[in-house]
Amino acid sequence: MTLLYVFLLLPLALAIVLARGEPVRTISCLGAMGVGCVIACLSVASLLRHRARPT
Repeated sequence: MTLLYVFLLLPLALAIVLARGEPVRTISCLGAMGVGCVIACLSVASLLRHRARPT
């Protein structure tokens, strides 16, 4: 459970530090990190899907 809190709070803390505490910049930074996470997850899923196909 503690590890789950670390994974949840680490991106939030990183966004606050990168945005220098400004609320609008923090929200936009979280949005950009979310988009990056989605792209990374889709890339890994695509890689695994192509690797699983018999050739």
